Amino acid sequence: MVFVAPKLTADQGTEILCQVWAAARGRRKRFLANMSTLIANHCFRLLDHEPRINFSNSFNLALHDSTARVRYNFTIAQLHRVSIQLQLPQDNLRTPEGDVVSSVEALAMVCRRLTEPSKLFTVADGFGRSTTAYNRKLKTTIAIMYANHATLLYFARATVLKPQDDYSAAVARKGSPLRACWAFIDGTKQYIARPSARANPESSFENLQRSVYSGHPRRHCLNWQAVTAPDGLIISVYGPVEGRRHDTTMLIMSGLLEYMHKEGWFEGNVIYGDPAYGTADYLCYPFPLATPGSVQAEFNARMSNVREAVEWGFGRVKPL
Repeated sequence: MVFVAPKLTADQGTEILCQVWAAARGRRKRFLANMSTLIANHCFRLLDHEPRINFSNSFNLALHDSTARVRYNFTIAQLHRVSIQLQLPQDNLRTPEGDVVSSVEALAMVCRRLTEPSKLFTVADGFGRSTTAYNRKLKTTIAIMYANHATLLYFARATVLKPQDDYSAAVARKGSPLRACWAFIDGTKQYIARPSARANPESSFENLQRSVYSGHPRRHCLNWQAVTAPDGLIISVYGPVEGRRHDTTMLIMSGLLEYMHKEGWFEGNVIYGDPAYGTADYLCYPFPLATPGSVQAEFNARMSNVREAVEWGFGRVKPL
């Protein structure tokens, strides 16, 4: 059985090297001989060679639409239009480190990274970029998009200000008995691996895995809250919060109802959620313990049918 050296921190490695140098009494040849002996006996773990990027690869503006959709979820022409709508620089995007890339390619890098779970090396190699250069461009592009549109994440006010009555009418046409309902609220769970403890003496008593563990699916996860309009637009997103948090707790943390009360133009309209939310100003939920065949049970069934819109939004976004 071969002994495998443990992983060391930078400070631990430096301390060991200093001890070996002291044992060699400052003699270079003896120090190298001692190091060779330690390495031969697997007392040190050498770093693996960095994988090689194929720099002949590049972003292909003439990529076929079907292939582009698989890689980026958009065609190249759509990437052009989306980059304009996202207000990315229309000439070139420059990172703080001096990297220069076209806005379309920068957006393609973001879409490629978010399309599927994959190693950073894999996606960077496809663009012929080193992992560090790819990461710099990725972070810069996301930072620009966030700076331009951060206010839309919490609540896209301009999106629903005018069509709110149209949304209510659309829900009613689909068979909703609730004429004032214009949107739907729900939470979703994003499953994650069990987190390990942080290497921080001040956090020795924290229990990260317990904070993100949800007893309902019995999984470690993060919670997200979204409000979805009948046309499928997600007009409000809040999160992530720890998986142990209940939907009602997340609603309170988000301050969404307080925001709606402050705005004033939600008067007379409500959003509809599942029984976990309860009832409040601007929020409605199904009748609890409705007797089968009763008017309340019929109300719950009809609202359940139209409430599917919020699930469609999660279904489109979560696989990205």
